[in-house]
Amino acid sequence: MSTSRAPGKPAFLQKGMTLPEIMIALTISVVLLTGVIQIFISSKQTYRLLDANSRVQENGRFSVEHLTADMRMAGFTGCYRGSAGGVENILNDPGNFAWDLNNPLEGAEWTGGGWTPPLNAALAGQVLDNTDVVITRGLDTDGIGLTAPFSDGVQLFVDIAADNIDDGDIVMVTDCNNASMFQVTNQQITGGGTRVNIVHSNAAMSPGNSTSQLANNYGDDAQLARFVTNAYYIGAGASGEPALFRQTLIGNSLQAQELVEGVEDMQILYGEDLDGDGIANRYVTADIANMANVSSVRISLLLRSMDNVTDAPQTYTYNGVETTAEDRRLRRIFTTTVKLRNRGLL
Repeated sequence: MSTSRAPGKPAFLQKGMTLPEIMIALTISVVLLTGVIQIFISSKQTYRLLDANSRVQENGRFSVEHLTADMRMAGFTGCYRGSAGGVENILNDPGNFAWDLNNPLEGAEWTGGGWTPPLNAALAGQVLDNTDVVITRGLDTDGIGLTAPFSDGVQLFVDIAADNIDDGDIVMVTDCNNASMFQVTNQQITGGGTRVNIVHSNAAMSPGNSTSQLANNYGDDAQLARFVTNAYYIGAGASGEPALFRQTLIGNSLQAQELVEGVEDMQILYGEDLDGDGIANRYVTADIANMANVSSVRISLLLRSMDNVTDAPQTYTYNGVETTAEDRRLRRIFTTTVKLRNRGLL
């Protein structure tokens, strides 16, 4: 008797999956899905950490570049190499903090209950506790040459195409022998529209000039440049995060600018040259330093990320103190030493 099946008919019919098969399939799927999710989370965390590190590095470089550029040129007076006492200053308020010619470099150190020396009124209430302040003064490096007929004491001419001066600016005109400091009261276009007369009258302005007559006359070797004051400090930024600020002289007043957010601390050490060889013998804080002897400045910045990106609170050493953070932000320290090119010349 034959038991062969009919051609084309399967030996059995698939009725579905058994419960053990379903459980095995689900288990394998969960394991695979968990692995995929873990890879995704790990990749996202790595991306967030790398992105935060890049931003902190970029902010740190930007901050250091700004500070070093101004520190390096503190006390710059163009070709003039005389002392501050030799500068003809016709401003009504020559010793004002915003354009104090006698102090090309200043600092303030937090000493527990406040700053030493005390902060000027322009900075009081703006600076976060436990941080330092540094101020630089000097001429803008973007000076402009005089043009014929140059200067006769009451008039001072520059090429209209090169004119980068505004009314109200505090400026200085210098050559290799003399320097004169005054406020621009207005500007008159002359010479058929080719030159500008920089007027320095004793018109009613703030601070204004005590006279319209300069004792010094200047020729084709003289340059005119804005007087620049920059005060750097750590303050509360617009986002509520600590930030690096700069108060800079615009016209006749200091105006605050938020430069870089996430700068948590700034500490400054001043390199004192004690033997007159131009090289720092020691680095001290602003409350100890004799600023007249400072030949270099050491800047240390502590920056942090905007978000919590590390797996655990970070432990770091800053300003000689080891600290474990109370959050999971990424922190980096940037330190540089700057030689003051014009130290002792102003």
